[in-house]
Amino acid sequence: MLQKFFNSLECEFYWYQPECYSISTAERIKAVVLVIFFFFAVANTAIGQNGSNYKTALNGEWEFKTDLYNVGITEEWYRSSLDTEGWETMEVPGNWDLKNEYADYVGKAWYRKTFEAPEEWRDRAIRLYFESVYNDVQVWVNGEHIGEHHVGFLPFWFDIRDKVKFGEENTLAVRADNTFKRGAIWNWGGIRRPVWLEITDKTRLENQHITSVPDINKGTADIDVALSISNQSDQQDEVEYEVIIKRNGSRIWHSDESNLDNSLLIEPGDTTKQNVSLTLAARDVDLWHFNDPNLYECIVRIYRDGKPVHQLSDRFGIRKIEVVGESLHLNGESIRTVGFNLVPEDRTTGSTLPLWRIKKDVDMMKALGANMARLSHLPLPEEFLDYLDEKGIMTFEEVSLWGKDNMVDPEHPLPKYWLNKMIQVKYNHPSIIGWSVGNEIGFTDRNPKVMEYVEGAIDQVRKLDPTRLAIYVTHSADHQEVDPVEFSDMIMFNAYGNWSERVEKAHELHPGKPIFMSEYGDHLNDENLNEAHINGKKLLNEFRGKSYMVGASLWTFNDYRSFWKAGPTWTTPPSQNRTWGVVDVHRQKKRAYYTYRREHAPVERFVVKHNNQSSAEISLTPRGNLDIPAYTLKGYTLVWTVADKNGEILDGGLEQLPVINPGDDHLQKNIRWDESDVDQLHVDLLDPQQYSVRDTTTYFTPPDSPEVISVHSASNSARIVFEPVDNAGAYKAVYGIDGFTGQTSPTINDYIELNDLEELENYRVKLIAINNAGESKPTEIIDIQLDEDELPPIIRDTTPADESFFVGYSVDRIDYMYEVKYGTSPGNYTNTIGLRNVGVLQVPNLENGTTYYYKIRNRKQWGFASEWSHEVSVTPDGDLPPFSSDCARYY
Repeated sequence: MLQKFFNSLECEFYWYQPECYSISTAERIKAVVLVIFFFFAVANTAIGQNGSNYKTALNGEWEFKTDLYNVGITEEWYRSSLDTEGWETMEVPGNWDLKNEYADYVGKAWYRKTFEAPEEWRDRAIRLYFESVYNDVQVWVNGEHIGEHHVGFLPFWFDIRDKVKFGEENTLAVRADNTFKRGAIWNWGGIRRPVWLEITDKTRLENQHITSVPDINKGTADIDVALSISNQSDQQDEVEYEVIIKRNGSRIWHSDESNLDNSLLIEPGDTTKQNVSLTLAARDVDLWHFNDPNLYECIVRIYRDGKPVHQLSDRFGIRKIEVVGESLHLNGESIRTVGFNLVPEDRTTGSTLPLWRIKKDVDMMKALGANMARLSHLPLPEEFLDYLDEKGIMTFEEVSLWGKDNMVDPEHPLPKYWLNKMIQVKYNHPSIIGWSVGNEIGFTDRNPKVMEYVEGAIDQVRKLDPTRLAIYVTHSADHQEVDPVEFSDMIMFNAYGNWSERVEKAHELHPGKPIFMSEYGDHLNDENLNEAHINGKKLLNEFRGKSYMVGASLWTFNDYRSFWKAGPTWTTPPSQNRTWGVVDVHRQKKRAYYTYRREHAPVERFVVKHNNQSSAEISLTPRGNLDIPAYTLKGYTLVWTVADKNGEILDGGLEQLPVINPGDDHLQKNIRWDESDVDQLHVDLLDPQQYSVRDTTTYFTPPDSPEVISVHSASNSARIVFEPVDNAGAYKAVYGIDGFTGQTSPTINDYIELNDLEELENYRVKLIAINNAGESKPTEIIDIQLDEDELPPIIRDTTPADESFFVGYSVDRIDYMYEVKYGTSPGNYTNTIGLRNVGVLQVPNLENGTTYYYKIRNRKQWGFASEWSHEVSVTPDGDLPPFSSDCARYY
């Protein structure tokens, strides 16, 4: 039946959630990933753009040593002949904060690596490229200091041909310092992104900046390709160049088709600029939009005597972003958008941002309806921006000045460098719709030169890139009539509390510009997934209905590591997990996640009413013109399926929706199915990229009973840990001493805590699973005798890694330390470690592919140990990307 149904569909593949993988195929996919990983590990040593140009990766293990007392330079730790016996190893890319020993280390640390330089490199250009080192870094090659860098979120490079010894071993030494800090965000230390050598011809392409300006009425687009070509040799060089534009892999324009003179004469040591301009016909123009992110490729090659010398390939999009009065327009359409701020990190990979983390975060945000945000205070790496280009989230890259800051000065060189470099290396990304010159620096009593700084920086942006918005993020525009926001193309506004009143005041003081809430929030929520409430409807209603409001971006998508302390409602919990997010640091969904999924959906109401177990009515109400979000819906699809109690699909269908504009009448669809034994009906609203942006599940039978894993007790509290049930949405407990007189509120956690019990009494407890068809049968009675023990930490997450695993756990202010015992068979623990790390610890020195079993407990400040937790199994996997069944439903 199912195969017949799918064969009848016009599309072959309709259900796609990029963050998820089917459980049944996970092992097969892991095997494929291993093959791909091996291929790229080999290929990465020689990524050829032609026969003589390539990269050689310097990732992997480096020698490592902290420099707590700042003696490294005095003792010449950069010398090639240095005896490094006793140094440790550290993975690059990586953060030293991920290691138990350096979890809280702030200061300087040294890295050393050797590499061979073959004789054939002697006549080549050799560039040492760091994608990012946090934050202040100095670099030596063969004991000679070659340079430094002081922006921990941007790439930098050095030409080192004159420093290299050919046919010999070369020594690279790096001193990184993570002392620099911004706000509440953790200052993850180390060489956090990849490092490589680029081996090229001495004449090479430095970059290409692709500017695209569409004519919305004609459908055409003007393209300008600005080339930068350098000659590092000691003699004049004559080269030719070609430019190719591709769409969907097919060539649509070639410079040979124009009357360009494609020859260049470059003097020794010079860099030549060259512009190539063209117009694409309407038939070749597909605009980039957050729901339809069409991408092009521009390939530039240079030749000498007809032979290829160097090549660059960059993707770009054709789109027009503009402020029209108090509105924001994308490709001529007025849009009112939503999004999240993101702190780009997690507790097990730090700020290294492996590609799987980038993809999962973006995919989750897209499923939450996100389409625009000042996504991060921190400039994002190329891979992150590439994926935003592909999936369609508009963003602003920012120079991270914040609060009282001595860099808020028009004469300070670092912000100018930061802004120049940021625009230079990120210019071609269509997801970037503007450049931000700072955040919350607007009060002149804190930063006396802020007006001059912002005016100058905005002018600098407009000179470097007149096609994007030049903005400043304010939190003072409602307090002062003279505010740096007057220089900004639109008002990017941060507010925590009194939201409606504050935006109204900002609009009154600075009329004529649209306002986008670049940050808004109320107070920290909770690490407990069930207790993490954010009243998204109330907050967004503060902005809805105002013609000058064009969107809002919540602070934040994710919890993040911090030790920020600022009063009772703003202080980070003792776990160092700052709880602003709709997901936690392990990307587990809080209740707030589901709230924001509803409030960010592009429809106001999405209701499924079943008439019986064979038919239902789907009702969809578009958002209003002044709602947030509000934009035209094109290419959206309704998908429904019915399944039995085991989750096997019995029937289903899909329907392409018409174009829906804000303010349109509501739509109603009726569906029917013939199958019996239907247990559940699932309906999704899919956007054009097949992200489910709103869904609902109707169950026709109550869930199964949960299975109890372990029970823990203390003098006046107890915790029951259980295995979640597939067809349940929440769980509760009924309990009492003589009868079942107490009842807990429904929880989405996999544990239930009973608190404020009568001390040392004997309680009887039953667990119940819940869905919208009713309640499960209760479990058998659980007898709990309260005692003088302490409850163990709650295990929030277990993450396999390379020859190790991470444990995420709850932390109490009266905890002293944490112990983990583990072994390779259940109940047989051959090793124990004890640490004072909070929130997350790593169990190292394990064997990949071997399954380990562990328990955790804490010791209180007075030395008393808690009970051991329940047992958890985990298999170190060599840092394979994780595979989630989070929303694998019908693959």
